[in-house]
Amino acid sequence: MLGPRVADPVASAVRALREAARHLDVDGLLPTVEETGVDRKGLPRPMRPAESRPRGVADALARARSAIELGAFVALYEDAAANLAAPGPLQGLPVAIKDNIDVAGQRVGNGTTGSAARVAPTDAVVWQRLTEAGGVLIGRTRMHELAWGVLTPGCRNPHDLARGTGGSSGGSAAAVAAGIVRLALGTDTGGSIRIPAALCGVAGLRPTAGAVPMQGVSPLAPSLDTVGPIARTAADCLLAHQVLSALPHSAPAGTAGLRVGRLASECTHRVAPAVQRALQATAARLSAAGVEVVDVELTRARLARPASYVIMMVEAATHWATPELLADDALTPETAALLRAGAGVLGTDYVLALRVAAQLRRDVDAMLRAQRLAALLLPSVPVTAAPPSADTVGIGARAEPVTAAYSRLTALASVTGHPALSVPVGADGDGLPVGAQLIGPRHSEADLCQLGSLIERPRWPRPAPPAHCEQ
Repeated sequence: MLGPRVADPVASAVRALREAARHLDVDGLLPTVEETGVDRKGLPRPMRPAESRPRGVADALARARSAIELGAFVALYEDAAANLAAPGPLQGLPVAIKDNIDVAGQRVGNGTTGSAARVAPTDAVVWQRLTEAGGVLIGRTRMHELAWGVLTPGCRNPHDLARGTGGSSGGSAAAVAAGIVRLALGTDTGGSIRIPAALCGVAGLRPTAGAVPMQGVSPLAPSLDTVGPIARTAADCLLAHQVLSALPHSAPAGTAGLRVGRLASECTHRVAPAVQRALQATAARLSAAGVEVVDVELTRARLARPASYVIMMVEAATHWATPELLADDALTPETAALLRAGAGVLGTDYVLALRVAAQLRRDVDAMLRAQRLAALLLPSVPVTAAPPSADTVGIGARAEPVTAAYSRLTALASVTGHPALSVPVGADGDGLPVGAQLIGPRHSEADLCQLGSLIERPRWPRPAPPAHCEQ
């Protein structure tokens, strides 16, 4: 029997989708290859990365050892300093990767201790590309079990050790925020790059669906899964994305005259006051830089989270709900219950979720095109980081489950496949970071990162880490 923490969200998501189906013409509406794959035509022009030299690998390892209380890493590779870095744009750069990405010969834990772990036979494509560009792996970062959650148990926020990092890529975000590495890899299914990036005060990029190969990355929900960078700045995210995607690129034309739509919806109205103030200041910074900021509405945005939830439930269960895995007691009871619940979702409800996702994709495409928008602007997370033990967060007089609040605003790009960037844009009264999210047309990562560079206000824990360009 399912506990209420699992059964209630499943039933709620299904009810929301069934209700939506009464008012939407979604029959036959399913995503196409063109919408979710890689179109190499009309690609944007990335920014030129800032000229810098990476910190030494030995120094990064020393910092990781000295920050053990963060719980950011599940494995450190002490022999990394002896590895010769390939010449390239990342030559000698210390890199950390989430513990669901294959590196040949290494144990890939997937956030578990049992049979969900494996020894990787080959490198993931993303790691191949990073090593060819000169990156040097110093360690594997902590993650939520199977990447199925917006928390990272055992991982602490560098800004306040009594707060969580979010998840599921919490270890990667903590490692970057603490100044251990300049670049880490994460995965994002329902927000798992953008949520911890926002809560830890760093930049995180969810790429266009299909732009970065997923081979060698443990799946959760293949319809939604992406792999991308968490880095100190938007410019660093773009440099990493250029390496990971291996797509042609050139420099963007500039931001003056661009239009950005400040998204107003039922979801974006329920945010903490500090988040609202930071987003208002962000819009003002864009206007001061010559960007036209206009208010836009997307009434069906509220359906993104239930659609993503149902898709994730079914596809995760399809991959992970094996008798062997459920029987070996390696998974937490909550994750095992989620897998069983996902196996029980009706096929008709799964298809409905896919159709709602396709409708939302068309809605976003139509809005971007009709309004001539370079991006949508909205909060990444409606609150700042909560304590790890918190079950709910308060927004005004209303309490909302942490898991629902954290993923409420990231679900839109997850189901539509559009690229989304989170950058730090301020802080609350306790000094905890606030993140802003930019969602753009497919393959507009360069424009998003250029806009992100305009608005980002990085926040480093005290004492601030030394610049990564110093040797």
